[in-house]
Amino acid sequence: MTTDVPLSVRTPSPLGEFLRARRHQIAPEEVGIRRAKGRRRVGLSRTEVAELAHISVAYYDLIERGRDLRPSKTVIDGLARALKLDADGRAHLHSIASGSAPRRKAEPEILSEELEELLDSIDPNPAYVVGARWDVLGANHTACQLFTDWESKRTKRERNLLWFYCCDPAARSLFVDWEQEAADQLALFREAYARHPDDPAYKRVLDEVFKANPATATWWEQHDSDPTRGRTKRIRLDTGQVIQLRQLVLQVADEPDIRVISYFADADGDLDDVEFDY
Repeated sequence: MTTDVPLSVRTPSPLGEFLRARRHQIAPEEVGIRRAKGRRRVGLSRTEVAELAHISVAYYDLIERGRDLRPSKTVIDGLARALKLDADGRAHLHSIASGSAPRRKAEPEILSEELEELLDSIDPNPAYVVGARWDVLGANHTACQLFTDWESKRTKRERNLLWFYCCDPAARSLFVDWEQEAADQLALFREAYARHPDDPAYKRVLDEVFKANPATATWWEQHDSDPTRGRTKRIRLDTGQVIQLRQLVLQVADEPDIRVISYFADADGDLDDVEFDY
């Protein structure tokens, strides 16, 4: 079995990612398309965007998959209208398409003393802090016991939440619905990547995840996961006991790319009854 990652997946196009993320944010009714009875798709299809932009479906597919990296200004204008972009959005789309979007220098991320104190105050509820590219910046004691000790037991590359969900054997054992959880995290990471198409660090994370778990490359290409935020997670403990935890995500006001992710017992589960090996 080969572990080679398909070229179209290994090198995602910032233009394609932006278009894909945007069309998933627009309801058909917003562009005058009547929603068919029973339709479950979120956002617009490729066919609908192509028709609204007055280009062929085949050509739009090439653009979104990153196989045509230099569409004309007329085509980009048509896509901007189809996706109902405002002036800033149109300018951003043109800058991505022309390759002139400035690369943002990635500032080093650290766990502030305030966030460290917050993590400790949340204990014994598990909680951790992740940065813009989903690197785990810190975790409280219970999170290290329940998930993994990112600081002492994982390499620097592996101290990443997407890596944990998609590639860490501990996650496969921990989450009862592991494949769905991993696919959901990949879909959420896609949204974050689309917001920062000029940051090469996102692509490096993806390349490492695709290489370590080739199945994730297929999930990324299919793009068929519609993640439900706040989904109750079913956790399987080492004892075999299954508990249900609700996830709460908080954004740091002055650094919105940094998030505090904490877990609380669902109605059918109680963390007070769980004994960890301290």
